[in-house]
Amino acid sequence: MTTKKIIWLSIGGFFLALIVMFVLGLFGLGWFKFFGPKTENIKRQIFENTKSYQHGIQQDLGKYYNEYQRADESGKAVIKATIQIRFAEVDAQITSPQLRAFLKETRGY
Repeated sequence: MTTKKIIWLSIGGFFLALIVMFVLGLFGLGWFKFFGPKTENIKRQIFENTKSYQHGIQQDLGKYYNEYQRADESGKAVIKATIQIRFAEVDAQITSPQLRAFLKETRGY
């Protein structure tokens, strides 16, 4: 083989490798686009079922309960609105019957 032929084959091989890497990168992006949201949803569900998250939710609700008991009417309205937003999807995690009743009363459901 001549030196010139070796150089052209090397350059061609280099560009072929770049094209393969580009195509594989696009495939990887498509893979991530499909599986990424599913993976993150599973991670979120796992996080919401951890003991520390559950305990934190109950502590926050207990804090709001105590503040609600001491607040005037305008303060109660603010706390109620905060609870409706902050605890919109919290249901079975509350173990205290008193806090569960308070949550149901302030959210309306």
